[in-house]
Amino acid sequence: MQLSNIDLSKILVEQNYLSQEESKDVLKEADERRADLRTILFERRLLTADLLENALAEYYKLPFYDLIGKAPTIEIVQALPEECARTFSVIAVAYAPDRSITVATSDPTAEGFEEAIRANVGQKEYRQSGKATKDAGKTKKKFWGGNTKVIESKKFTGALVIVYAPKSAVTAAFALYRKPLATRFQSIINQQHQVAPEMLEEIFNDAIGLKASDIHFEPQEKDVVVRFRVDGVMHEAGRLPKLFYEGIVNRIKIEANLRIDEHYAAQDGAIRYTSRAGTMDVRVSIIPIVDGEKIVLRLLSEYVRNLTLADLGFSDSYREILEKAAHKPFGMIITTGPTGAGKSTTLYGLIKMRNRPDVNISTIEDPVEYKIPGINHIQVNQATGLTFAKGLRSLVRQDPDIVLVGEIRDSETATIAVNAALTGHLLFSTLHANDSATAIPRLTEMGVEPFLLASTLEVIVAQRLARKICPQCRFSFTIPTSEARLLFKGAHHYFEGSEPVHLYRGKGCETCGNTGYRGRVGIYELLTIEKNMEELIVKKSSSTELLLKARENGMQFLFEDGLSKARSGLTTIEELLRIAAPPEEIYFTTHDHAPYTRKG
Repeated sequence: MQLSNIDLSKILVEQNYLSQEESKDVLKEADERRADLRTILFERRLLTADLLENALAEYYKLPFYDLIGKAPTIEIVQALPEECARTFSVIAVAYAPDRSITVATSDPTAEGFEEAIRANVGQKEYRQSGKATKDAGKTKKKFWGGNTKVIESKKFTGALVIVYAPKSAVTAAFALYRKPLATRFQSIINQQHQVAPEMLEEIFNDAIGLKASDIHFEPQEKDVVVRFRVDGVMHEAGRLPKLFYEGIVNRIKIEANLRIDEHYAAQDGAIRYTSRAGTMDVRVSIIPIVDGEKIVLRLLSEYVRNLTLADLGFSDSYREILEKAAHKPFGMIITTGPTGAGKSTTLYGLIKMRNRPDVNISTIEDPVEYKIPGINHIQVNQATGLTFAKGLRSLVRQDPDIVLVGEIRDSETATIAVNAALTGHLLFSTLHANDSATAIPRLTEMGVEPFLLASTLEVIVAQRLARKICPQCRFSFTIPTSEARLLFKGAHHYFEGSEPVHLYRGKGCETCGNTGYRGRVGIYELLTIEKNMEELIVKKSSSTELLLKARENGMQFLFEDGLSKARSGLTTIEELLRIAAPPEEIYFTTHDHAPYTRKG
């Protein structure tokens, strides 16, 4: 059970991690912003995530267990049935049959915790139709929903050792329970009970557990391929017989309020999905293809609402620049990058930071991705004529303090946005551009006057998302500088001198699906508009000239921010080269100010 803000603050004060004054201050801000206390603590840098978890372990008087560094085997994990583990947020980390079991949990105070563990240790499960029950000795007690039943009832009488682990680490360890989707599909088919709903639940549970951003159903001639986009990369999750696909399509259409009798036109909708793995908003897109109807489900997880700028991978210096710009009374902050680069998530991080009762914040988006209490969200609706431009024009008349425009797509929206920033509003928006400097010529090509841009732009953020090395199977290795220069062509500027180069990779394990990667981190390029930059904007200078001036002002390139993360073990050089190109030669020969250019 999630601790309330008040309970958490009391624990931190008792453990001397916060003073009474700090506690009152952060609680007040959390209440005003309707935010989780953890978010405020991390934003103010009063605590790190590691310190917070250690404080909770001390409070519960339990040893802290590093599930990432000391992951249990599949055999140990399965000493507890999956449904029991999920219900009580617990994972087995050591097991000696009939003698002892050690379990890691984030909530040792849950009602019936120890009794449930002892009743379930070593039990076996099988699937059944109808409601789920659990047999424990002479009593029958329902511990969970779903359709799993424990058929053995011998109570564990050995030693039960409880250790503390963060909830996120326990949840990640649930991946060790997964069987291939195809195996579970066949089991559902064999039982001949509500095939479509149960298949969908298995797919959603896997996708949520893997933190997939998309689920793709791709009908082929004989079967349907189910694919997940995890950390920006597509993976085949399984295949289901085409015989059952129509039922799945109809189920999704009904949930999304779409027409089930329409098979030859594209349809879009939304679902609010709740399962044992969590709750999320789902955007539904269905299009007809030769072999049937292809479905893509975009998963918008709840956890994204609580992400801070630090969680997104911004360094301290970058956060300071953005926070300063986000607290100005007017101006523009623009994020750029390709689709799926996390541009909107960055802007949400900024508006959450400013979300207070005395600040009027409105957004206009297509679609609205995350609904945040205290913020007015407007959904673009082409059918009723509510476009970005028309919505923004009407919104400005209501005099909001901060406006978030989902995307600047055309000249009309661009002009209104700049004028809004000029007339006393702080405006956040996204723009498709390859780097920070290219955003400026793009806006002038849309018809925005250069002198208006120069006086309204504050910061332009270019960003990409890089896959993080799985912390469970990460290892370091060393290669000679000469080998690094040959291996990473185009990035040879960064590998000079005689010192060997230390890098990191992931071996691949059960937790990361043998990919070596788990999760993503942002890499960023921040272009701040200073006086000398304003002069170049007014002169309609090229993006190359703008980048050279930004370089002279000390700006790091996108690649260089990624390189610092690769050298610290967050990502790999190969992943960095996949998403970002090294800077061209001109930027080294003219203005060599990059922190990593000559130091190797």
